[in-house]
Amino acid sequence: MSVEAIDARVSRAAHATWRWARWPLLGAAIAGLAWGGMRLAELRHPPLAPRHRAEALCFALADPPFAPPMTVECAAAVTRGRFAANTPPGLAVRQMMRVRPDMVLQERRYPVGDFDVTVMWLRLPPGSGATYWMVLAWMEGSDLATCSFGFTGDEPDLTREQRDAGEQVLRRVLLPDHFRAGSLPDVRWRAPRGETLPRFGPKSAG
Repeated sequence: MSVEAIDARVSRAAHATWRWARWPLLGAAIAGLAWGGMRLAELRHPPLAPRHRAEALCFALADPPFAPPMTVECAAAVTRGRFAANTPPGLAVRQMMRVRPDMVLQERRYPVGDFDVTVMWLRLPPGSGATYWMVLAWMEGSDLATCSFGFTGDEPDLTREQRDAGEQVLRRVLLPDHFRAGSLPDVRWRAPRGETLPRFGPKSAG
């Protein structure tokens, strides 16, 4: 067989091999590009680590995502050094937020891990954003920590759906491992651009 014939046979075989192999190779290339894009996005927008326990509780609700039927917004804060270490959290909240008696719908206390957590349902005046807020408060030494959840709605009273959503939040966050003195929950949150805390509920609500 001549050299030309051998070259022609090799060329035909290579063409046939490429014809069948190009699609798996193309798929692998696309998958590789997608993975590389995801890794680049992760490097550009790394997951946020919580600065304090109150923020960590909000992050904990995002994985897996809390999915209530209504929009629920989060707020987390630590007021440092303003109170005596034995101040009841409910009293500290009343002083810091200027909560009037008529604003408190319900108040309960939960011993969780190394802390006593007070849970308060508040009705805020019109024009204050969310109508109802569920505030979780506890003392860390002389610091008051609060993790709050605002529920939208025009109803004059808390609805069953809002109460049920609040109970779901408590089941997710009031865990002993989330309230160990000297350590924070091991959670991270990959924040959408421009967001500092998660927001939960229907996507159409933003």
